[in-house]
Amino acid sequence: MEFEDGKHHGNKGKRLSEETRRKISDTHKGMRASEETRKKLSESHKGKISGMKGKHYSEEIRIRMSLAQKKRFANPEERKRVSEVSKKTWANPELRKKLSDISKKFYSNPEARRMSSKAHKGQLAWNKGKTGIYSEETKRKIGLASKGRKLSEEHKRKIRENAHINQSFGMKGKHHSEETRRKLSLSHKGQIPTNLEQLRRISMGHKVSEEVRRRISLANKGRKHSQESIEKNRLAHLGKPTWNKGKKMPEMSGAKHHMFGKTHSKESLRKMSDSHKKQMANPEFRKKLSEIHKKRLSNPEEMKRQSEISTATLLRLYESGTFPRQTNTKPERQIKEELLKRGFVEGEDFIHQYKFNNKFMCDFCFPQQKLIVEVYGDFWHANPQKYQDRTKLHAHQLKDIGRDKAKEAYITTVDNRSWTYFVLWESDIEKDVAGCVDKIEEVLNKKKL
Repeated sequence: MEFEDGKHHGNKGKRLSEETRRKISDTHKGMRASEETRKKLSESHKGKISGMKGKHYSEEIRIRMSLAQKKRFANPEERKRVSEVSKKTWANPELRKKLSDISKKFYSNPEARRMSSKAHKGQLAWNKGKTGIYSEETKRKIGLASKGRKLSEEHKRKIRENAHINQSFGMKGKHHSEETRRKLSLSHKGQIPTNLEQLRRISMGHKVSEEVRRRISLANKGRKHSQESIEKNRLAHLGKPTWNKGKKMPEMSGAKHHMFGKTHSKESLRKMSDSHKKQMANPEFRKKLSEIHKKRLSNPEEMKRQSEISTATLLRLYESGTFPRQTNTKPERQIKEELLKRGFVEGEDFIHQYKFNNKFMCDFCFPQQKLIVEVYGDFWHANPQKYQDRTKLHAHQLKDIGRDKAKEAYITTVDNRSWTYFVLWESDIEKDVAGCVDKIEEVLNKKKL
């Protein structure tokens, strides 16, 4: 600083003592420059380069500055004053716009962004671990500011790379609390993802690796849906067609079936069995299932189709040798129940499943009257009322007819032809069980005479 006579200030090049500096500081404490003075200072500094341009404070000075600021803001009155000044300053829209433009201009420079990132590396965010610091209004504004913003491909790439390198990245290894999960669920209700079509295209033809499937299986083990979730799932699918609606069995059977070549574990079979038993124990479920079957089988075409499928399945099992011999069938049980109702005693008056001379197994035997009663299935024994054209019979039907004739011929010739061989057909038993047992009693009465 120079005076009018060209002389310099007396303190030029000199350093003030600590005592002097303290006195000056104490003198200026609480003093505030007027708006006019501040404006003049601002005008005088415009266009001038800061004295600290390109320089850095020493570590010692930075510590002293930090301590001074801490001491300053330890005073509640000072904090309140600074807060009010700040609010007043930021209430000015022009100033906010000006600062925003300066910030945007600064961060539009990649080098500036890089330097800022480097300076903040390793530092904890000021709001780390803090909750309830934002008001509802502030949160709403943050949400609105972020709406519609799209990350650049470069930004996305960096996030992906950081996720793989940093083990503590984002939610890695963490779990949302029940409250957070409930809030997320409520916020997503009724929303359709904007990238839904993209997600569908990605998932189409995508195969999950065995490792991923194993991990998913382990993660879901022991987890059970709550009754609320089950009800929600049921309501969500109500009225919607099932995934296999309209598909025929060949499209899902054989090599196309997801379980082809695989077998369920004993644990899975047990769980499936328990689940089925639990369902069938519910009277409402049984009633609903019964109504579905009645409705489906009331259609003649469906009945015919089901009959063809059943026949083909039975024949295939018979040919493979895995079809077990049917004993104690429903028609047999019906005849037996009716006999017991009429006072016949099993083991004395009749024997169910009797092996005749260790050669043939017979359905019913009345040993005292020497009467054998056989219950024939309409399909396997080819009921003449249903299969009138004997040239169109299946090989297995012809085989059974031959066996029936051999059995009848043998039994009726034993003991000087004293045994009677009597046949009841499945369809006749279904129509009138009592009438069929009446016929048995007629034969028994004749044998007594």
